[in-house]
Amino acid sequence: MPSALWACGLAVLLGLVGVVLLRGNRWRTGALLAAALAVSLALLDAVAGFLSPTPMGQGLVKTTDPKWWPPSDSVLGFRPLPNTEVIATATFGPEQIYRHTYHFDGNAARVTPAGPADGDTYLFLGDSFIFGQGLVDDQSLAAQFAKANDYKVRTVNLGVPGYGPNHLVRAFEAGLLDRYKDQSVKAVVSWIIPAHLARVTGDGSWLGSSPRYVLENGVPRHTGSFNDYRWTHPLAGLKHMLGEQFLFVDAIGMRQRQEEQADLFVALMVRLQQLAREKFDAPLIVVYSWPDETSKDSYGTSSAFLVTVLDRLRKLGIPLLSVDNLTRKIDVSQLLIPHDGHPTAFTYELIAAELKRRLGPP
Repeated sequence: MPSALWACGLAVLLGLVGVVLLRGNRWRTGALLAAALAVSLALLDAVAGFLSPTPMGQGLVKTTDPKWWPPSDSVLGFRPLPNTEVIATATFGPEQIYRHTYHFDGNAARVTPAGPADGDTYLFLGDSFIFGQGLVDDQSLAAQFAKANDYKVRTVNLGVPGYGPNHLVRAFEAGLLDRYKDQSVKAVVSWIIPAHLARVTGDGSWLGSSPRYVLENGVPRHTGSFNDYRWTHPLAGLKHMLGEQFLFVDAIGMRQRQEEQADLFVALMVRLQQLAREKFDAPLIVVYSWPDETSKDSYGTSSAFLVTVLDRLRKLGIPLLSVDNLTRKIDVSQLLIPHDGHPTAFTYELIAAELKRRLGPP
């Protein structure tokens, strides 16, 4: 990150000044060693940055009004407030990619087309891919599914940008979805992407207050927030802080951490499926933008590992819907928002049609 590199540069400068101005060999040697350490840190971070893949959306500038959105939440770390709206803008250089207003109803769900009061209900839970980031309200997957069913069903868009499976499980366990128990919930729909592996262990600057889970005998158990854990475990907190500043620190033990993330991710998805059955007697349908046996070549060097994670979900009986299978023959310019990487309304329309086919008529 630029702040870390600037800190290294300042340390080098101060070290060299110390070599010139300080008296005594010990002080000068110490200043020189400090400068050399700072140079080493900067070089290691530069190499790690060169080897790391370019993140999706690099160069895209996103702003919201209000600025701090989604606001903090004591249960999930952050989520929208009921009966509110937010203006979201994205620019790439001088080009405005989108500027839309997101609206939220009295249950803090993003607004979808109204359905009949006695109609079947479908819950859509997830992150920005479920939310419909970069699109107007009636272009999200939940809204498109309502349209595909001629508005004879009720859809609830509970997607929140930045969420992972840990947020979804916690929402169930904390009773935040109990308000839908008296409705005829026919299915719970979610969406997974490879970035969720890191989110379940709090590897994101926005995730500190989010719910943390650990595995106990293969079952995920809530332990509080990631911040709670890091304050009570200073070494873990220090490692996380340095990892956010220096890419090479974050890469230490990466393989083992990825395996731990995969185990926790799979367990959380299984728990999510169980909760959907227990609360609503409804199936969990998982849409995925994720490498499988037919699409692994387009996902880079980590695809082999990711394929095994997806295969574990499939063997555990979680119904999966591949986005790549639906869109393989279509030009990417029609499928993704430019410079952003989130799905277009057209992509959601394709997925909604496939969901309708799988779930049957209302």
